[in-house]
Amino acid sequence: MRKIVGILILLVSLVILGTAMNQGFINKIKTDKYIDHISSVKKQRPSWYYNLFVQSDRWHDGDLYGLCYLHPFKQELAPFKSYPTITGKPDTNRILYIIGDSYLADKTLNGAFDAFDNVVYLDRRFPFGPIVLDTTKQNYLLMEFAERNLPGYSLKKTGEITWQVNDIHDKKYQDKSNAQQYTAMKPVSFFERIGNIIFNKDLSRNLELMLFDHKAYTPVKEAKASFNYNLLGQMFPKEVAISTDQQRLFLNITVDTSNAESSFKFKSNQDIRIITARLDSARDYYQAIGFKKVYLSVIPNTVSLCDNKRMTYNHLLQRVEQHTDLPDISIFNQFSTTQPKHNLFYYNDAHWNPHGFDLWVNIVNHSFTDEFGVTNNESH
Repeated sequence: MRKIVGILILLVSLVILGTAMNQGFINKIKTDKYIDHISSVKKQRPSWYYNLFVQSDRWHDGDLYGLCYLHPFKQELAPFKSYPTITGKPDTNRILYIIGDSYLADKTLNGAFDAFDNVVYLDRRFPFGPIVLDTTKQNYLLMEFAERNLPGYSLKKTGEITWQVNDIHDKKYQDKSNAQQYTAMKPVSFFERIGNIIFNKDLSRNLELMLFDHKAYTPVKEAKASFNYNLLGQMFPKEVAISTDQQRLFLNITVDTSNAESSFKFKSNQDIRIITARLDSARDYYQAIGFKKVYLSVIPNTVSLCDNKRMTYNHLLQRVEQHTDLPDISIFNQFSTTQPKHNLFYYNDAHWNPHGFDLWVNIVNHSFTDEFGVTNNESH
């Protein structure tokens, strides 16, 4: 009997290990876990797969709660407003591209801005491109950043695939067929595939994702977190910080002065010049491939508005906006005025809440309608 049990345990262990080595399957799990909490319509999935691999509280109740599991901060995230395409609206012959980050990911923005017929969103955190514009339209670009992402930004370090200088000179960027050479997958040999499986550097994280990132473990994780925090006085996980009034959570990288993303890390004038030079370089590239104009919009770190007295705020956002040559759609002052009256950021998540998102949409929409002389729709 012991031999049978031992063999069964060995077989199950091998199956789990083999599954954790399958990075394609792991990536599917990651995607389904994330989409599960933001999809208004749940996708049809096999019940065994959904129940076994997908159910998680990691994002459902706030990504910062999902890192520390302190029950007082557990609260389901509210859905964001969708801005679908407006039917019957006169054509403007203008398309707005937005290259942004997690603040605008998974949002519906097609009809958000009255001065444009459509919005194309591209997430710089993941591979995309090279961009091929519709030359029959006037194409504009809005570069959106969270304040914490400004110091490390460089066009070369994003997930975007860019056109080479020679291709820009020869105007190959105008033809989609020329983009295929950049996106074509290079063949991987059998031995390379085996090596990628056996020497998977993410194996430990994959096992943790499969075995423990499930809502069934949430009560245990909450109990452990409460014991460590309230009885042992242990600090939060390294990824999380708490506000001075103990009422909200922050990404620790926006607080810790040893981190470049911190709102309290000293930034010299030279640091600001480097950031603005990189933004200007990106603008030059995008205009070279056909964008008529490139705009900038920066979203403040939550701590920059909600707890900026805890240390000396470096005012990175305002300093970059003052020195960049890009047309700037600034939201800092209006957010600063609104935040004390109406909370714009989640208490348990690293991002804005629906009120903050809607305020940003309205500010950007008004800025564009003023520039292009378009009458605002009542929907905004």
